[in-house]
Amino acid sequence: MKAALYIRVSTQEQVENYSIESQQEKLEAYCKSKGWLVYDVYLDPGYSGSTMERPALQRLLKDIQDIDVVVVYKLDRLSRSQRDTLTLIEDHFLKNSVEFVSITETLDTSTPFGKAMIGILSVFAQLERETIAERMRMGHIKRAEEGYRGMGGDYDPAGYARVDGELVVKEDEAEHIQLAFDLYEQYHSITKVQKYLKEKGYKVWRFRRYNDILRNKLYCGYVSFAGKHYKGRHKAIITEEQFERVQVLLSRHKGNNAHKAKASLFSGLLYCGKCGEIYHTYQNKEKNGTVYRYYLCRARRFPSEYDEKCMNKIWNYTKLEEIIVEEINNLIIEKGISNKKENKVNYDKLLKKVDEKMERIIGLYAEGNMPIKILNKQMAALEQEKEQLQDKKLRQEMQQRTAFSEKELKQYAIDLTAADFPTRQAIVQKLIKQIFIHGEDVEIVWNF
Repeated sequence: MKAALYIRVSTQEQVENYSIESQQEKLEAYCKSKGWLVYDVYLDPGYSGSTMERPALQRLLKDIQDIDVVVVYKLDRLSRSQRDTLTLIEDHFLKNSVEFVSITETLDTSTPFGKAMIGILSVFAQLERETIAERMRMGHIKRAEEGYRGMGGDYDPAGYARVDGELVVKEDEAEHIQLAFDLYEQYHSITKVQKYLKEKGYKVWRFRRYNDILRNKLYCGYVSFAGKHYKGRHKAIITEEQFERVQVLLSRHKGNNAHKAKASLFSGLLYCGKCGEIYHTYQNKEKNGTVYRYYLCRARRFPSEYDEKCMNKIWNYTKLEEIIVEEINNLIIEKGISNKKENKVNYDKLLKKVDEKMERIIGLYAEGNMPIKILNKQMAALEQEKEQLQDKKLRQEMQQRTAFSEKELKQYAIDLTAADFPTRQAIVQKLIKQIFIHGEDVEIVWNF
């Protein structure tokens, strides 16, 4: 029997003696008593049991055809989710004739009783997780009711600093925020607020930040959790009356589609070759009804947010699209595609050799011909070699996935002129990595 040892720990569990070394030692001893050969050890240090997106667990599922039994120290090492536990055992392990054993609960899926007990214990594992989550949620609500703001991460809201769990006003930023509210009541425009503040020497923030601040009840003395607001303990920067007036103005000035960024074939690909900012596409509607679409550097569109206004070229949308599509066609029709035959490395074979070395070393240890210290040292070296080979295998697979045949490229050329917008955009995203605008020149960085 080839046994896969799965080990997961978190910082708290390491303190409670569920360390990697402790789990591995007990699992190996159990396999030795059963006469099972350890196929591989799958380690997920510091990963939550509430999700299946764990690197070692995913690697184990890829190797499922090569193993006979999965062994864990405790059921919740595999997962704290009932659904995920049953999915792993029923849809992955048992479906591939792989048994599952938890040595602490003495569970064995080769028996009907073992299968029933796993279902029962997984319910309790999920109950524990949901109970902890509910307690945390109630704790957050209690804090909000007492006027404390949720303190996630190291983030301090603009205008405040955290001191001993309390929000304390930062006078310089508070003045900036108060002025922003006053100016918005005057100008009804965030862009005009930014322009005024820049002229007065303030460090101007991004448009989105001002928009979030103007809509946040934190600044009139409230905290929030789960969509509900509670009276806060902190000092307000503006009055509730002013906040409500600004909300009325914001609701009246949602704006139309003029000057707003639009979806384009090259969304997320276009960059300014002078300042490095992204290029967006905007549109204006002329008095005669004509719609004019164009590409513009963000540092030129919102100069108040930058130290210097970028003067890189404003490109006509249709003209730039024609140039880039023509470049794609030139690549396909005139240049063709380079079909370099690269030597493909058989990384599966190399990985198998590493596994065989690991098996021989484990065999020597099991026979008493190798001390544990040397075993751990050699296994660590082989594990590192295995990880390097897996990385190289992944890179080779990615290169193969991004390679395009001549037939594919010719079909792309047809679709770029005849297909619907989502298809055309998807083709551009596949072929092009980045596009840089250097005035009149357009530089394309391909994906292959």
